[in-house]
Amino acid sequence: MNSTGFLRFACALACTALISFVSSVHAASLPSLAAQGESVFGRDWLVKAADNVCGLKDANQLSNPAVVDYDAVLAATPELRKLKDDKIDPASPEGIRLTNAGADRVSQACEAVRTATGHCSVWKAIKHRDGRVIPDITDRVKAQF
Repeated sequence: MNSTGFLRFACALACTALISFVSSVHAASLPSLAAQGESVFGRDWLVKAADNVCGLKDANQLSNPAVVDYDAVLAATPELRKLKDDKIDPASPEGIRLTNAGADRVSQACEAVRTATGHCSVWKAIKHRDGRVIPDITDRVKAQF
């Protein structure tokens, strides 16, 4: 190998090592979007991964999603009404059990309404780039209780 070929090889190797180093430092310094609950774009949808209640989770696959007022629906569950009526501390073991049972009930009710109405997924919050109104199924989910 002549000196010009060697210099090209050495430069290419150095550039590759530098790019690899910079990429690894940059990736390590940024937490993942899903871990932060950051907004994630699909083709036309703006969603947060943590806002998915049931159905499709990949924003690129969405076609007919629905939205639900999760806090209102959760508060309407028998478990959360018991928590409030009996003045149970939400941080106590019984409060945590009731809250988890209420969340499970909400997920099951959302799934039942989703399949009955033909929606691909249910979200706590979702927006479309063109500003269209997303169907709200809150009342139908509450009726499941």
